[in-house]
Order: sequence, then C-alpha cells, then structure tokens
Amino acid sequence: MDFLKKHYEKIILAFFLLAFVLLLVYLIDLSNSTTKITRSSLEIPVIEPNYEPNDFSHKKYQTSYIFRKNCTWNKSKARSDNDQIFTDLLIPFECARCPFGGKVIPLYYFFGPVDKPRHCPLCNKALPRPKVKPKGPDIVNDSDLDDDGIPNVIETKLGLDPENPDDALYDLDNDGFSNIFEFQQKTNIKSAIKHPPMYMRLHLLEFRETLLPFKLMLVNTNGGKKDPADWVIQINKMIKGKSKTLFMYLGDPMTLDKTPYTITKIDAIHVDVRSGGSIVKKDKSKVFLKSRDGKYTIIMQVDEPVYSPKPKAVIEDLGTGKMYHVGTGDTISMYLRTKPAFSKKTGRKLKRRITRYKVFKVDRQKKQVIIEDKKRKNKKYILSAKAFMPRVKREEKADNQGAENPGRASESIDAPPGGAPPVNRQRKATRNF
Repeated sequence: MDFLKKHYEKIILAFFLLAFVLLLVYLIDLSNSTTKITRSSLEIPVIEPNYEPNDFSHKKYQTSYIFRKNCTWNKSKARSDNDQIFTDLLIPFECARCPFGGKVIPLYYFFGPVDKPRHCPLCNKALPRPKVKPKGPDIVNDSDLDDDGIPNVIETKLGLDPENPDDALYDLDNDGFSNIFEFQQKTNIKSAIKHPPMYMRLHLLEFRETLLPFKLMLVNTNGGKKDPADWVIQINKMIKGKSKTLFMYLGDPMTLDKTPYTITKIDAIHVDVRSGGSIVKKDKSKVFLKSRDGKYTIIMQVDEPVYSPKPKAVIEDLGTGKMYHVGTGDTISMYLRTKPAFSKKTGRKLKRRITRYKVFKVDRQKKQVIIEDKKRKNKKYILSAKAFMPRVKREEKADNQGAENPGRASESIDAPPGGAPPVNRQRKATRNF
C-alpha cells in the first residue's frame, strides 16, 4: 500500500500513455484501410423487384394496334341546338383577335349577317366583317366576293365595290332604303321612285310615358271643411315655358293629352315633417281624374310630375333616323330623301312625296304598334322590335334628330332607354291660401 501511495501519479501517467499508444495504432490501421476502397465497394446493392414488370414491346402498347382501321374517335357534337361553336378540345377551330378588346375569340363571330353583325362575346361590341376572298376547291365561282348578298355583276353595274361589304348598307338612290334591302325586295336600286313600301323603314324602339304640362300645387280645405266640394285645387299649367295658375273644384272638367277628364275625387293629406329643429305640415294631397269614356285614370299628387296613362311608342325611321313619339290616333308623316326635282313642263320645283300612316293601336302587351294606310283602304301593318330592313349607313355623319315630345321611358325594346325631360320649376308666385 505504501508503494501505491508513493507512486500513484506514475501509475496514472503510465495508464494514459498506454491508451495513447493504442489509439495511435488504431488510427494507423484505419488510414491503411482507406487506401483499399474500390468502385465495387461503393455500389448500392440491387434489390430484386417485388412487382411484375410490363413488357412495352407488347402489341397492346403499339399505336398500329391501338389505332386500327375499325377504331374511330367519337365525333364532336353540339350540346344544344343553339350551339354554333363546339369542340372536344382535340379538334381546333379558327380564331381571331377582337379589334376592340384585343381578346382571342372564335372566327364565327366575325361572319354574321351583313344587316345584323354579331357581337363580341367578351366586350359585346358589333364586330366588322373582314374582307376575305373565298378560296379553295369547293368554290365554284366568285359571284359575290365580299359576301354582302349582292352579286358582283350587279355591284359593278351600279358602280359599287364588289370587295366592300359595307356598300350593301348604303343608299344609292337616296330613297331611305339600303341597297341590299332593295335588291332583296326586287326594286330598282338606282331609282327613288320605285322603292319598297314606306312603312318598312319604320322600327319600334320602345314604349314611353308622356310628361304632361300640369302639376298639382296644393289642396285648400277652406278652414278644414269636411265636404270636398268646398275645397279649392290649385294646379299650375306650363304654356310655352310660362306657368299659369288654375283653380279647380270637384267635378270640374279638364283636358289632358287631348282627352277630356273630370275631377272625381280629392284626398286632402297633410303629414308632419321635421324641417331643421321644428315640425311642419307638408301637403301630400291627391286629386283623381277619370276620362269621360272611363278608359283612363290620372292621379295627381302635390309637387309630383304627371304622366299620361295613354300608351306611347317611339318609332324610328331607319332611312332618315327621325324619331316619332306617337300614340293611338296620331299620324306618322314620311318623306323620300331625294334630290330636288323640277317639272319638265313648268320648270317649277316639285313637292316632296309624303306618305302618311295613322296609328291604329299601341299594344304594350304584344309589344307592337299597328298602323293603317288610308289611301289603301285602311290597310293595316304591324311594327315590332324586329325591323323589316337594316339601318341605312351613310359615309357622312348624319344629323341627329331628337324624338318628338320626349318623355319618360317605361319599357324599352331592343334600344337604350330614354330619360324624362327636366321639369321646368320656374313659375310665377302663387297665392297661398
């Protein structure tokens, strides 16, 4: 024990020295073993597959076997009767870029009828017909190069451009009928005397209500009398921009929109309305008028516009662009857009030929207007939203002619709605009861 106590430090040092020698031998052996690494020792061992491999050389994988003679693709079909464009995503179809929105759309939309062009499905603007000459072995002849409906021979005789489809919508004889429409109706395209019936230029745009020049101002009960016969009605009438005050009573007659009416009922209504920091009485009274034939009723309310109950229609002359705001019994006067003609005998200027139609009925339910021609034994014609002829196209900018007696649009037919004219609120000072 005494030996260990005296030499324990040497014993520990000898132990660490022995461990160092053993580690040094291990490192030398490890270094020598790295020099013996080969390519085969680094390869990953191949594992046998646990599935059945496919032989792609088999005939069932060969295109000659798959696309055999009796194997055909199912033909692409339209999903409905209205579908004009359809594909199974394998058969491409021709497309073109919209000139307005720049989006690619099917070429089908560019080749609509000349008189009714198709609209872009994205921006909803009318697309122009491209000037494309027909090509291919299926074309037997080129009798109509621009595909506007008028053969090349006739266009050449008339001085039109056989390669310009727009000239079919022009009016060569200036009679208000387009060239293509006169060709379809088999009338003389170069003669303004021989033309289709004038009513074919008319097109129903929309129905409107007529703003009447009357306004109910107040109802005076004369100190709260209960009998409406003792009440006084104040109505303002606009005459050439000036206001005229009328004082009416129950049972009095009135003429509105060329129709005689009678005041049949008066409702005196006054409601409390807060104005600023106080409560005031506001007149909401109503006056009821009924036509003598019992067909129409008008309700006037204080400070509210008054509209005629008689149906009105807005009709456009597609040849001149003129608008007619008419009702039952009104007259439509049409004229030819011809050059001034002079008599060969007297040399005087001849009057323009005018055709007049009388409005027989304005039918909102059927969305049509019936007109009659007195010169032809009151023969009747029906005008609807579907026009007889295309709108005449002119190279120069046509003058815009406003509608006669504009009013509030109540029901539009294939046309932008019109707005009610501003009510002239300037009036003379009226007497307060």
